[in-house]
Amino acid sequence: MLSLKNQMAKNFRNEFLAQAEELKGNIQAAIEHSITGNLRDSVRVKDVSTDTKPSVLVIAGGSLTTKRTQAGVFDYSLAEEFGTVKQEAAPFFYPTVRGYKNAYRQGVRETFEQTLAESNKTRAIRSAGNSGAYRGALTVRR
Repeated sequence: MLSLKNQMAKNFRNEFLAQAEELKGNIQAAIEHSITGNLRDSVRVKDVSTDTKPSVLVIAGGSLTTKRTQAGVFDYSLAEEFGTVKQEAAPFFYPTVRGYKNAYRQGVRETFEQTLAESNKTRAIRSAGNSGAYRGALTVRR
């Protein structure tokens, strides 16, 4: 049986992963146009959890959307999100994340309450099993 702290970390990690996958799909759906599909494919989930701290990232851009130009290295996912001097912004990432915050908070609250309820139920079952007097003999040898 895991301690409450370990169970909480495990349950939060699972909740974060599920929410991150859902958010990833919503971000991909918010991309207005994608000629090559690389921008959609660049949206990914990365689990950076440790044993005690669950943490999941949703990332867009990177090697799939990075181009080399005469001016230098350029990630066009940033141009989509924020715009450039020549291109209007077509935000897909941050508006989706902002809209998802309330659902995220609700999921965290539910996971916390469910984990506590499960822990309390397990403790109640254990204490009910130990409520009777100890029956048996103890022999001490010298």
